[in-house]
Amino acid sequence: MSQVSNRVEEIFAHAVAMDQAGRLRSTIYVIDREVYIINQDNTVFLRFKLRESEKPFEEPVSFRANDYDSRAFREEGGKIVFETEANGFIRTKTCGTPDADPEEIRDMFKKFKPVKVNKVKLSRDILPLLEEGLSHIEIRAEEGEIKFVQRNIYSGAVIEISRAVDTGALGVDNPDELEEDFGPLGLRTGDFSALFAFNDNLVFTFPPEGQGDYCCVRSRDPKMAMDGVVACCVYDELGQISEVSDGRKEQKKRGSQQGSDKQTVKGKEQVRKRVRTK
Repeated sequence: MSQVSNRVEEIFAHAVAMDQAGRLRSTIYVIDREVYIINQDNTVFLRFKLRESEKPFEEPVSFRANDYDSRAFREEGGKIVFETEANGFIRTKTCGTPDADPEEIRDMFKKFKPVKVNKVKLSRDILPLLEEGLSHIEIRAEEGEIKFVQRNIYSGAVIEISRAVDTGALGVDNPDELEEDFGPLGLRTGDFSALFAFNDNLVFTFPPEGQGDYCCVRSRDPKMAMDGVVACCVYDELGQISEVSDGRKEQKKRGSQQGSDKQTVKGKEQVRKRVRTK
Protein backbone atom coordinates (compact mmCIF):
# COMPACT_ATOMS: atom_id res chain seq x y z
CA MET A 1 0.00 0.00 0.00
CA SER A 2 1.56 3.29 -1.10
CA GLN A 3 1.18 6.24 1.26
CA VAL A 4 2.00 9.56 -0.41
CA SER A 5 3.52 12.66 1.15
CA ASN A 6 1.68 15.96 1.58
CA ARG A 7 3.42 17.42 -1.48
CA VAL A 8 2.49 14.48 -3.71
CA GLU A 9 -1.07 14.57 -2.44
CA GLU A 10 -1.15 18.26 -3.37
CA ILE A 11 -0.01 17.41 -6.90
CA PHE A 12 -2.75 14.80 -7.16
CA ALA A 13 -5.31 17.27 -5.78
CA HIS A 14 -4.40 19.86 -8.42
CA ALA A 15 -4.73 17.23 -11.15
CA VAL A 16 -8.14 16.18 -9.80
CA ALA A 17 -9.34 19.79 -9.59
CA MET A 18 -8.26 20.49 -13.17
CA ASP A 19 -9.94 17.27 -14.30
CA GLN A 20 -13.23 17.97 -12.56
CA ALA A 21 -13.27 21.50 -13.95
CA GLY A 22 -12.86 20.04 -17.43
CA ARG A 23 -9.64 21.98 -17.99
CA LEU A 24 -7.05 19.21 -17.97
CA ARG A 25 -8.54 15.73 -17.87
CA SER A 26 -5.56 13.59 -16.96
CA THR A 27 -4.12 10.20 -16.14
CA ILE A 28 -1.53 9.83 -13.36
CA TYR A 29 1.35 7.35 -13.35
CA VAL A 30 3.68 6.82 -10.37
CA ILE A 31 6.88 4.79 -10.38
CA ASP A 32 9.92 4.78 -8.08
CA ARG A 33 10.57 8.48 -7.34
CA GLU A 34 8.53 10.00 -10.15
CA VAL A 35 4.96 11.11 -10.88
CA TYR A 36 3.81 11.54 -14.48
CA ILE A 37 0.66 13.32 -15.62
CA ILE A 38 -0.67 13.12 -19.19
CA ASN A 39 -3.84 14.90 -20.21
CA GLN A 40 -6.57 13.11 -22.11
CA ASP A 41 -5.79 14.91 -25.38
CA ASN A 42 -2.10 14.00 -25.10
CA THR A 43 -0.98 17.61 -25.40
CA VAL A 44 0.56 18.02 -21.91
CA PHE A 45 3.09 15.55 -20.48
CA LEU A 46 4.48 16.44 -17.02
CA ARG A 47 6.93 14.81 -14.63
CA PHE A 48 7.37 15.50 -10.92
CA LYS A 49 10.35 14.12 -9.00
CA LEU A 50 10.14 13.20 -5.34
CA ARG A 51 12.41 14.99 -2.92
CA GLU A 52 15.18 13.15 -1.12
CA SER A 53 13.11 13.24 2.08
CA GLU A 54 10.16 11.54 0.37
CA LYS A 55 9.90 7.77 0.16
CA PRO A 56 9.78 6.20 -3.32
CA PHE A 57 6.57 4.51 -4.37
CA GLU A 58 6.41 0.88 -3.30
CA GLU A 59 5.04 -0.28 -6.64
CA PRO A 60 4.20 1.26 -10.04
CA VAL A 61 0.59 2.44 -10.10
CA SER A 62 -1.56 4.30 -12.62
CA PHE A 63 -5.04 5.79 -12.36
CA ARG A 64 -7.27 8.45 -13.84
CA ALA A 65 -7.10 11.73 -11.95
CA ASN A 66 -10.85 11.87 -11.41
CA ASP A 67 -10.75 8.47 -9.66
CA TYR A 68 -8.28 9.61 -7.00
CA ASP A 69 -9.86 9.07 -3.60
CA SER A 70 -7.20 8.62 -0.91
CA ARG A 71 -3.50 9.11 -0.25
CA ALA A 72 -3.28 5.37 0.51
CA PHE A 73 -3.61 3.18 -2.59
CA ARG A 74 -2.42 -0.04 -4.19
CA GLU A 75 -2.82 -1.97 -7.43
CA GLU A 76 -4.53 -5.32 -7.04
CA GLY A 77 -5.65 -7.71 -9.76
CA GLY A 78 -5.28 -5.10 -12.48
CA LYS A 79 -7.36 -2.59 -10.50
CA ILE A 80 -6.41 0.45 -8.43
CA VAL A 81 -7.71 0.34 -4.86
CA PHE A 82 -7.96 3.49 -2.72
CA GLU A 83 -8.39 2.97 1.03
CA THR A 84 -9.61 5.44 3.64
CA GLU A 85 -9.91 4.73 7.37
CA ALA A 86 -12.08 6.97 9.54
CA ASN A 87 -14.26 6.68 12.63
CA GLY A 88 -13.63 2.96 13.01
CA PHE A 89 -14.54 2.13 9.40
CA ILE A 90 -12.48 1.35 6.30
CA ARG A 91 -13.70 2.62 2.94
CA THR A 92 -12.28 1.19 -0.30
CA LYS A 93 -12.79 2.43 -3.82
CA THR A 94 -11.79 0.14 -6.69
CA CYS A 95 -11.27 1.52 -10.20
CA GLY A 96 -9.95 0.39 -13.54
CA THR A 97 -6.44 1.29 -14.69
CA PRO A 98 -5.31 2.89 -17.96
CA ASP A 99 -4.03 0.79 -20.86
CA ALA A 100 -0.45 2.06 -20.55
CA ASP A 101 1.74 1.12 -17.59
CA PRO A 102 4.09 3.46 -15.67
CA GLU A 103 7.25 1.83 -17.06
CA GLU A 104 6.07 2.51 -20.59
CA ILE A 105 5.22 6.11 -19.76
CA ARG A 106 8.63 6.69 -18.14
CA ASP A 107 10.38 5.34 -21.22
CA MET A 108 8.27 7.54 -23.45
CA PHE A 109 9.11 10.67 -21.47
CA LYS A 110 12.81 9.99 -22.03
CA LYS A 111 12.29 10.17 -25.79
CA PHE A 112 11.62 13.91 -25.65
CA LYS A 113 14.92 15.75 -25.82
CA PRO A 114 15.00 18.99 -23.84
CA VAL A 115 14.81 22.27 -25.74
CA LYS A 116 17.65 24.44 -24.41
CA VAL A 117 17.26 27.67 -26.38
CA ASN A 118 14.84 30.61 -26.32
CA LYS A 119 14.22 30.58 -22.58
CA VAL A 120 11.23 32.59 -21.33
CA LYS A 121 10.39 33.02 -17.63
CA LEU A 122 6.76 33.66 -16.77
CA SER A 123 4.61 33.92 -13.67
CA ARG A 124 0.91 33.21 -13.35
CA ASP A 125 0.38 37.01 -13.39
CA ILE A 126 0.05 36.74 -17.15
CA LEU A 127 -3.15 34.68 -16.91
CA PRO A 128 -5.62 37.56 -16.19
CA LEU A 129 -4.45 39.21 -19.42
CA LEU A 130 -5.49 36.24 -21.52
CA GLU A 131 -8.97 35.71 -22.95
CA GLU A 132 -9.91 32.21 -21.82
CA GLY A 133 -12.75 32.09 -24.34
CA LEU A 134 -10.21 32.07 -27.18
CA SER A 135 -8.87 28.59 -27.86
CA HIS A 136 -5.22 29.31 -28.66
CA ILE A 137 -2.25 31.51 -27.83
CA GLU A 138 0.22 32.40 -30.55
CA ILE A 139 3.74 32.88 -29.18
CA ARG A 140 6.59 34.47 -31.09
CA ALA A 141 9.89 36.25 -30.55
CA GLU A 142 10.64 39.32 -32.64
CA GLU A 143 13.85 41.34 -32.29
CA GLY A 144 14.56 39.81 -28.91
CA GLU A 145 11.09 40.42 -27.47
CA ILE A 146 8.47 37.82 -26.60
CA LYS A 147 4.89 38.40 -27.73
CA PHE A 148 1.66 36.56 -27.03
CA VAL A 149 -1.22 36.94 -29.48
CA GLN A 150 -4.80 35.69 -29.35
CA ARG A 151 -7.11 35.97 -32.33
CA ASN A 152 -10.88 35.85 -32.48
CA ILE A 153 -11.42 34.29 -35.88
CA TYR A 154 -15.11 35.23 -35.81
CA SER A 155 -14.94 38.91 -34.93
CA GLY A 156 -11.44 39.61 -36.22
CA ALA A 157 -10.32 41.00 -32.84
CA VAL A 158 -6.64 40.55 -31.94
CA ILE A 159 -5.19 40.58 -28.41
CA GLU A 160 -1.44 41.17 -28.14
CA ILE A 161 0.54 40.91 -24.90
CA SER A 162 4.16 42.02 -24.58
CA ARG A 163 6.41 43.06 -21.73
CA ALA A 164 6.22 46.66 -20.58
CA VAL A 165 9.45 48.61 -21.06
CA ASP A 166 11.88 48.43 -18.10
CA THR A 167 9.48 46.44 -15.92
CA GLY A 168 10.85 42.97 -16.60
CA ALA A 169 8.56 39.99 -16.59
CA LEU A 170 5.20 39.86 -14.93
CA GLY A 171 6.50 39.21 -11.44
CA VAL A 172 9.76 37.69 -12.71
CA ASP A 173 13.22 39.29 -12.80
CA ASN A 174 15.57 38.79 -15.78
CA PRO A 175 12.77 37.26 -17.81
CA ASP A 176 14.03 36.12 -21.21
CA GLU A 177 17.06 34.61 -22.87
CA LEU A 178 16.09 34.66 -26.53
CA GLU A 179 18.83 33.52 -28.87
CA GLU A 180 16.88 34.08 -32.08
CA ASP A 181 13.47 34.99 -33.38
CA PHE A 182 10.96 32.16 -33.58
CA GLY A 183 7.34 31.45 -34.24
CA PRO A 184 4.60 31.80 -34.46
CA LEU A 185 4.04 28.76 -32.26
CA GLY A 186 0.59 27.94 -30.98
CA LEU A 187 -0.39 26.57 -27.57
CA ARG A 188 -3.90 25.81 -26.48
CA THR A 189 -5.03 28.44 -23.99
CA GLY A 190 -6.35 25.81 -21.59
CA ASP A 191 -3.09 23.85 -21.66
CA PHE A 192 -1.01 26.97 -21.02
CA SER A 193 -3.19 28.13 -18.12
CA ALA A 194 -3.35 24.68 -16.53
CA LEU A 195 0.43 24.54 -16.12
CA PHE A 196 0.29 27.35 -13.55
CA ALA A 197 -2.02 25.28 -11.35
CA PHE A 198 1.04 23.27 -10.32
CA ASN A 199 3.61 26.09 -10.12
CA ASP A 200 3.31 29.88 -9.94
CA ASN A 201 6.56 30.53 -11.83
CA LEU A 202 7.63 28.59 -14.90
CA VAL A 203 10.43 28.53 -17.46
CA PHE A 204 9.46 27.79 -21.06
CA THR A 205 11.96 26.93 -23.79
CA PHE A 206 10.81 27.23 -27.40
CA PRO A 207 12.40 25.46 -30.38
CA PRO A 208 13.94 27.43 -33.22
CA GLU A 209 11.81 27.96 -36.31
CA GLY A 210 10.95 24.65 -37.94
CA GLN A 211 12.94 22.52 -35.48
CA GLY A 212 10.36 21.13 -33.11
CA ASP A 213 6.73 20.25 -32.47
CA TYR A 214 6.81 20.85 -28.72
CA CYS A 215 8.11 23.31 -26.17
CA CYS A 216 9.54 22.38 -22.79
CA VAL A 217 8.44 23.69 -19.41
CA ARG A 218 9.87 23.42 -15.91
CA SER A 219 9.31 24.97 -12.52
CA ARG A 220 11.58 27.88 -11.59
CA ASP A 221 11.79 26.56 -8.04
CA PRO A 222 14.01 23.44 -8.16
CA LYS A 223 12.33 22.17 -4.99
CA MET A 224 9.10 21.74 -6.97
CA ALA A 225 10.99 19.49 -9.43
CA MET A 226 8.46 19.68 -12.26
CA ASP A 227 9.33 19.49 -15.93
CA GLY A 228 7.51 18.46 -19.06
CA VAL A 229 6.59 19.02 -22.68
CA VAL A 230 3.62 20.79 -24.24
CA ALA A 231 2.44 20.30 -27.80
CA CYS A 232 2.81 23.20 -30.21
CA CYS A 233 0.15 23.64 -32.85
CA VAL A 234 -1.44 25.85 -35.43
CA TYR A 235 -4.97 27.07 -35.06
CA ASP A 236 -6.60 24.33 -37.11
CA GLU A 237 -4.74 21.49 -35.44
CA LEU A 238 -5.21 19.43 -32.24
CA GLY A 239 -2.46 17.42 -30.66
CA GLN A 240 -1.39 14.13 -29.32
CA ILE A 241 1.93 14.29 -27.60
CA SER A 242 2.15 10.53 -27.11
CA GLU A 243 0.98 9.26 -30.49
CA VAL A 244 3.37 6.50 -31.48
CA SER A 245 3.33 3.79 -34.11
CA ASP A 246 5.34 0.82 -35.33
CA GLY A 247 9.04 1.67 -35.26
CA ARG A 248 9.46 0.51 -38.86
CA LYS A 249 7.17 3.27 -40.12
CA GLU A 250 8.47 6.71 -40.90
CA GLN A 251 7.30 9.46 -38.59
CA LYS A 252 4.55 11.45 -40.25
CA LYS A 253 5.00 15.18 -40.56
CA ARG A 254 2.55 17.45 -38.81
CA GLY A 255 -0.10 18.60 -41.26
CA SER A 256 -3.00 20.97 -41.28
CA GLN A 257 -6.55 19.68 -41.30
CA GLN A 258 -8.92 22.43 -42.25
CA GLY A 259 -11.85 22.96 -39.92
CA SER A 260 -10.54 20.77 -37.08
CA ASP A 261 -8.55 21.58 -33.96
CA LYS A 262 -5.67 19.19 -34.55
CA GLN A 263 -2.02 19.21 -33.46
CA THR A 264 0.54 16.42 -33.37
CA VAL A 265 3.71 15.95 -31.36
CA LYS A 266 5.62 12.70 -31.61
CA GLY A 267 8.59 11.22 -29.78
CA LYS A 268 11.99 11.04 -31.47
CA GLU A 269 11.85 7.27 -31.23
CA GLN A 270 8.71 5.27 -31.81
CA VAL A 271 7.47 2.16 -30.01
CA ARG A 272 5.25 -0.62 -31.15
CA LYS A 273 1.80 0.49 -29.99
CA ARG A 274 -0.09 3.71 -29.44
CA VAL A 275 -0.38 4.74 -25.81
CA ARG A 276 -3.92 5.54 -24.81
CA THR A 277 -4.66 7.68 -21.79
CA LYS A 278 -8.43 7.67 -22.14
